[in-house]
Order: sequence, then structure tokens, then C-alpha cells
Amino acid sequence: MIAALDVDRIIVERLAERERWEPLLPRKKIGYTRSRLFACDAFEVLALLWFPGATTPIHDHGNSYCATRVLAGELHVARYLRSDEARAADSPGLRLVGRSVQHVGEGDALDGARDLHSVANRSHHEALSIHLYAPRYAEFGIYDESGARLATATARYDAVVDF
Repeated sequence: MIAALDVDRIIVERLAERERWEPLLPRKKIGYTRSRLFACDAFEVLALLWFPGATTPIHDHGNSYCATRVLAGELHVARYLRSDEARAADSPGLRLVGRSVQHVGEGDALDGARDLHSVANRSHHEALSIHLYAPRYAEFGIYDESGARLATATARYDAVVDF
């Protein structure tokens, strides 16, 4: 499905409206917020506002492809790959495959449940990123360092500011 989407065009369209949607993002000062900017049957676009010290757990993206781009600040990303060989389904094992610092204009792409990551804003300033999920991001797995799946979570929004 993602092959049929022009990811760059979709992101550029949302960026063209940034002056309208960015002031509407909730600011709770801890963690991060997820605000939906656009949704249709095939995909959705979210803005994530990262406050200083915000960190996600290690997580997958369920059955969704995810493309990201940093718009402000920088984000520290640890990438993991699930290794299902010779392990129980509830504890597949993880392999750290990379760490990076993503700056403005840089991003990432993750493909569903095998690609996992954790993201952190280690600076003293807010960071902002835009995310495209296809299909829409419904459920995802949360893992510990050993690869044990700790929980299945339902994706939620802190705000809906569709444009």
C-alpha cells in the first residue's frame, strides 16, 4: 500500500500549512504530544511535539509503515530489529541496529512490527516532528531491552487539528 503513496508529497502538503496547525498543538510541558493533522482511509499524518527529556519506550508500529521528519530541534533515535528465530512469540529478542541523532530535515522510515525504535529529546528545547502512518496507526507493541513484549497499546491523539 505504501508504494502507492507519495510520502514526500503528502508531508510537503502538511508542511505548507504549518503556520496554521503548529500554534494549535497542545503544550503539556512533559513527555510528548501526538496531534493528528490529516487522516483518510489509507493513511494519517501526525505532528509530535517533544518536550525536553521526552522519551518513548521501545516500540513497533503494528501493521503500519511510518515515515518521519524532524521540523525543529533534534531527536535521538535507537533502532532495533526483532529477531523471531528460536524465540517464543511473546519474547522475540531485539537487536540494536543503530543509533542516530536526527536534525531538522532528517527523518526515518520504519516498516511495521519488525522495525522498532525508541525516540528521545535530550535537549533543553522543544523538538517537533511530522509522522505519516500507512495504514492508520491503531495498535503497537511496547518492549523491554530483552525483547519481551510488555504490552499492546492503542494509539491515541492529544489533539485533532485536521487541515
